[in-house]
This record gives sequence, C-alpha cells and structure tokens, in this order.
Amino acid sequence: MSWDERIIGKRELSPYLAGEEGSDLGSLALALIEHQREHWPQLAEGYAGLQEIETKRVRVEESEAVIQHNPKRIRSTGAAIDKATVSGRPCFLCADNLPEEEKGIAYGDDLVILCNPFPVLDHHLSIVQREHIEQKIEGNVETLLDLARDFGPEFFALYNGPECGASAPDHLHFQVCSRDGLPIEEHVFDDEPQLAEDCSYCEETARNSFELFTLGGCGRSVVVFRGGNRSEMVRWVNEVLHELGQTTDGAEPLVNIVCVYDTRLWTVYLFPRAKHRPASFFAEGDQRLTVSPGAIDMAGVVVVPERAHFDKIDSELITGIFAEVSMNRDVLNELIDDMCSLPEAGEPLW
Repeated sequence: MSWDERIIGKRELSPYLAGEEGSDLGSLALALIEHQREHWPQLAEGYAGLQEIETKRVRVEESEAVIQHNPKRIRSTGAAIDKATVSGRPCFLCADNLPEEEKGIAYGDDLVILCNPFPVLDHHLSIVQREHIEQKIEGNVETLLDLARDFGPEFFALYNGPECGASAPDHLHFQVCSRDGLPIEEHVFDDEPQLAEDCSYCEETARNSFELFTLGGCGRSVVVFRGGNRSEMVRWVNEVLHELGQTTDGAEPLVNIVCVYDTRLWTVYLFPRAKHRPASFFAEGDQRLTVSPGAIDMAGVVVVPERAHFDKIDSELITGIFAEVSMNRDVLNELIDDMCSLPEAGEPLW
C-alpha cells in the first residue's frame, strides 16, 4: 500500500473532531487517534494498555523523574539497532510494511503523521518521512521546530539520534506527544511573563529574545535554547551540534532533543549523550535493568517494561543511569562557555 493510499483528510476525520474546532493540526491529530482506535485494533490495545501503566516519582538531585512501568514497550526498549539487524529486517516505517489498517495525515509533501501503537504518553504520534532515508538531525532542525509550533503548546516534539533511542535508525522520523507533566520543564521558567499573540511589543520581545544555557540540578547534561526567532534558534542548535560532533567519531553526535512551543517562543532541550545504554542493560541476573534511555526518558519519563525492574529502581539507580549515559557535565559546560564567549563589538559570532 502506498503513502497516497494511507493518507486520510479532514473530511474522513470530521466525525472525530470535537465541536466546531478542528482546523489546527493538534485537533486533526487527536481526531486521527480516535479514528485509528476505532479502525485499528492494535492501536486500541496500545491505548488500553496505557491506562493500566503504573508510575512512581523518584528524586534525581534537585529534580524528579517519573518511572513508568509499561510492559508493551519491551519491543522498543529492547530493540537491536546494530547495522546487521537493521539491514536484515523490513523497515517498519515504510508504507509497504505498515499494518493494513494504519492511516495517517499528510504533513507537508514529505512527512506523514501516524499513531504510535505502543504509546508512552497520551497522544503519542510518529512523524515519518515518506522516503526511506537515514535518521539524522542535520538539515532537519527546522522541521523539529515547525512540528512543535504547528502542533501547539499542548504537545512536544522530539528527535532520537540513530545511536541513542531511535528504534528505526534507518528511517527518518520524529515523535510528538502530549506535553502534560513533562518533568524536564518543571520549574525551569517559573517566573517568565506570558507573551500575547496579538501584541506588537510581545512580537518584538520574542523576535529579539534568545537564551542558551546548561541546566543544572537534574542529574544529566542538558543544553537549553529559548527564543522566538526561528532562524536564530536553528543557527545555534546547529552550532552546538557541530561542536558536539567534534568530540565523536560517529555520523552525528549522540543526542536526544525535545522541543516545545509557547506563544511566540520555542524552548529546545538538547541532551548530549556519552552512550546509548547503561551497563545494567547488558548485565545478567539481579544486576540487569531494562532501561534504554531515549528522548522521553531523558526528559524525565523513564520507561521500564519489566515489573521486577520497575519495583527495584530508586533514586540512586536512576541517578546513576542518567550520569552514565550523559556527556560529562564539566566538559559540556566548558564547551558551551567557550561558544558563548562574546566577540568584540562589531565582530561576527563565527
């Protein structure tokens, strides 16, 4: 089945739209989920499972993480992403290999919005490139920002690097989820003023606003970008990615990225990684923990498919896992400080 055959439009989704609203992308996506829950049994089963998950909150330095027992995520958490395995299996994000019932919404000419049949959070969506091209952030930061803006402030968009969280490293895709209760956001911008949509002063403030800093007290390395100028945001995210790339031999630096959009302002959380999985993932017996952090985990919702492992995980264990898989914070802080050293007046930034 081709992508054109899988695309459904507003007319087919109209019975699932709430009230008179529905022209915005977020509303269409919610309607898609309801349509697919009715027509695709696997998705209905996935959302039924989401209602049964258990969670607990644990302390991580000055912050908290939500530990989520989600048995249906075992396939993704334990996915083999080595080149031999990936090249030897059909790509599960290509149109021909999707379940017959799976339908989606077109996003531009190149991407399709699909429902994730194994949701971690409510309204969990995959945004998939129509062509089978590799997972990479180079040249795609703009798309991540646009997704966060177009879905609106009730959602967040994310990117998992091909070697640290993407279960389909051979096929370009992003994800979008409900933003409600995203731990990494708690208390970061508590006292920030709210910008209005129809306000020339707010528009000027957003256009000229930009912040770049590392976030402390959360047990892992995080670079935060915040601003209202899309070009400037893209420029700085790409510059940090370039600098991080100088520290690795891989095709791209090990990163997870989460992006949110409020009125006129984007906030990007970039998690530089030291490795994909902690040693406990490969351990035997009582030492084993099936925790394989991707962007959602690094943002503070840590998925644990095994019940015994969920029961075992405490503050000390999850703090150790975050520290093990994150880039050294002192090294990261030095890198960002060097980048943010202001040039003499009149000199270009680079």
